[in-house]
Amino acid sequence: MIVLIGIIITACGNEEAEGGSDDPTTLTIYTAAGGDEYYNDIVIPMFEEETGYNVEYARANPQELINKINSQGDNKTIDIVITGLDGLPLGINDGLWEQLVPEYSDEVHADEWNEIGEAYIEKFDGYGAPVTTGSGGPILVYNSEEVKNPPTTYDELKDWISENPGKFTYPAVPSSGTARGFFFGLTQSLGEDFNNPESLDETWTYLEEIGETIDYYPSETSDSFDLLYEGSVDIIPHTPFWFANLKAEGTVPPNIEAVTLEDTEQIIDSHFYVMLKDIPEERKEAALEFLEFATSKEVQSQGYAVGLLPAHGEASPDLLEEEYVETYEHYLEGILPEFRDDDMIYVPEDNWVLFPELEATNENYNLWEEKIQALK
Repeated sequence: MIVLIGIIITACGNEEAEGGSDDPTTLTIYTAAGGDEYYNDIVIPMFEEETGYNVEYARANPQELINKINSQGDNKTIDIVITGLDGLPLGINDGLWEQLVPEYSDEVHADEWNEIGEAYIEKFDGYGAPVTTGSGGPILVYNSEEVKNPPTTYDELKDWISENPGKFTYPAVPSSGTARGFFFGLTQSLGEDFNNPESLDETWTYLEEIGETIDYYPSETSDSFDLLYEGSVDIIPHTPFWFANLKAEGTVPPNIEAVTLEDTEQIIDSHFYVMLKDIPEERKEAALEFLEFATSKEVQSQGYAVGLLPAHGEASPDLLEEEYVETYEHYLEGILPEFRDDDMIYVPEDNWVLFPELEATNENYNLWEEKIQALK
C-alpha cells in the first residue's frame, strides 16, 4: 500500500511565483529506502527548523514507486525520492530522474563526497546524490553461550555448519539485506565475479552443501533474528553498522555477539537522493533547496547517531547535534574494532566493493531461487 504525504513548503522570504500568487509550493518526497529514523526523525525536523517549511514524507517500495511515477506521465506529483541501489537504476532506465551532476554539483556538494560516494556517482552517471556509504556486510552474529570459537572465514563457517547441523541459517537472498551481503561476500571469498552470475559454480556448490543442514530460508531478515534470539540457530549473517545500532537500541540479547568474516570485502550498500525530471520550476527550486540542505556536511553528520556512514567526506561525529551525542557514544559500544577508529566509524580502506549491476543482481536472485531455495 502506498501512502502519499505532501511536503508543503511555504516559500518564506522567496519572491512570489510568477503571476503574483503567494500560495505555498507543494513538494512531494517519497522514501523507497526506509531509514525513517534518519530522514523522518532527524533530517526533516532540522530542515523545518532551519527554513520554517512544513515537511512530511511518504513511503513506498521501489517497484511500486517506479510504477506510480510512470503512470503519472507528464503530471508528476512526486519531486524527490530517497532510494537504494534498486530504485536508482530502475528510474535511470525509465528516464525518470534528473541528472544532478554536473548540472547541480554545487547544490549537492559533489566535490565533497568521500571515495565511495565518488565511485557511486561515476557508476550511476551523476543521477543520484549519495547519502550513505556504509557496509552491507557480511559479518556473522552468534550465540556466545553456544559458540565459543566463532568462524571467521567462509571455509571455517562451512566446517562449523557440518559439525552443527541445523544451527545456521540465512534469509532469502532476494528479500534480505543481510543475506545479500552474505551471498555477495561468499562470491568474493571464492574469487568469483558476482557481476557474471552464470559463472558462480563454486558459490552455488557451497550454498547447496550448507543448505543440506538448513531447514528453511526465512523470508524476512527479522525472522532470522528471532531464530537466533530464541536459540533455534546459533549463527546468522548480519551487517556491522545495523547490528551495532540494534545493540544500542537494546533489542539484542546480551549473549549475542559479532565477528568479521576475514576472507571477503565489505559490500557497500547506499542510499541516494534523486530529483524527478520535468517538474514545475517552483517545485524544482524547492527540491534543490532541500537537496542542498540534506547533502551538507552538517546534516549528513547526524547520520552517525543512527549508524549511517555519511557520503560527505567532511562529515564528522564532531558535528553531531548535542541531543545525538550520547546516542552515538552508546552506539559506538556495539561497533566491531575493524570498523572503528577512536570515535569514528568507517569501512576499512581497500576492503570494500560496490554493489553489483542491477541486471546481474536480479539474475543472481533468480538463480538463487532456482538452485538453492527450490531444493526446500
